Amino acid sequence: MLDPMAGTAPLIPFIETHGHKAYFNDILPIHSFVNRAKTYGIFKCYQKNGYEWFFQQLLHCMAPLQDKRLCISDKWIDDSVLDGLIQAWHTAEAYANDVATFFKAAILLCVRPFSSFTRTANPTWFKYGGMSSGKDLREIVGESLTTFDKYYRHSYNSSPITKKGQCIFTTQDAAGFHPEEKVNLILTSPPYCNRLDGIVQYGPENYFLSEVGCSIPEKAMIGTTKARDYETFAEDFEYLTNNSKYASVLLNPIKKSPNRDDRTYYLKYYTRYLAMVSRTIDKVLDNLSPTGEMYIVTQDNNHRGQLIEIDKVLRELLKANGWRSKEVKKWERHHLGLRNISWDHAFVKPKQFEKLVLIWR
Repeated sequence: MLDPMAGTAPLIPFIETHGHKAYFNDILPIHSFVNRAKTYGIFKCYQKNGYEWFFQQLLHCMAPLQDKRLCISDKWIDDSVLDGLIQAWHTAEAYANDVATFFKAAILLCVRPFSSFTRTANPTWFKYGGMSSGKDLREIVGESLTTFDKYYRHSYNSSPITKKGQCIFTTQDAAGFHPEEKVNLILTSPPYCNRLDGIVQYGPENYFLSEVGCSIPEKAMIGTTKARDYETFAEDFEYLTNNSKYASVLLNPIKKSPNRDDRTYYLKYYTRYLAMVSRTIDKVLDNLSPTGEMYIVTQDNNHRGQLIEIDKVLRELLKANGWRSKEVKKWERHHLGLRNISWDHAFVKPKQFEKLVLIWR
């Protein structure tokens, strides 16, 4: 199996407990580090040593942060806190491989409470600069370890594994990732359109990771909201409107809109997003075996009251390249970027449809 835009990779326990082989790829390094710690092998290491041992050892790694209870800074992370986190990261590297893998993931979950940022009305967006959580080191470390402890109990403690699977993690541009062999199943969900920007959503973590040598090629991000430096707009606009009737109906009115924001930002943003996600999926499909199938999850969006069905554009463009597709299932849900998110306001409108689409030769 291949998930080229894996995110938090919820299928890891399924692969591990059913004896399959899977490639989990995501351009955001935070996902790669945390996902590695979610595998069965790291769980066994955690189970062998126990919660208290990991707690004490992690406190040792993060000792430079002992007195950093409350910080105010105009950066994602105050310089003194950043130095402590970098020291903790390098101290973790001195442990055995499995322990180091776990410690790095746990440290990443500690970054946000130590960070200085400001919340906005959108729960997935933060601004750098502000006040840290005020929590002490023991509380932050305890919360990080508890997150993994709960995950392991839910994923691996229910029954013994008889067929251990293999998870291979990579951090690449999904369009350029090619595993060693063709796969029988591709399953993925691309970044949401105009909703979640991974650079901002994981701002503190990305800032820290860049300081330890894990930078992100932002131009390869499908969901980035930075459209100002978009250089291939004319070619992509022509490609979309010539090969997808739905894209033409969507983009041409925005191009003619009297609203300046529509013409200068939204037209570029939607054109870039639709062109990048369709070309990425087209490249990803090169990894599919002749009899294989791909399942992709998309979610609708709205632009000034107009429904945008991402799957329709994808399916029309894929059809032009010789692929067949069909909608398997759809269901209602809010996206995380709404002020009234679904967890707290289950009956609030508007909702859009999330869809599962099957693609095959």
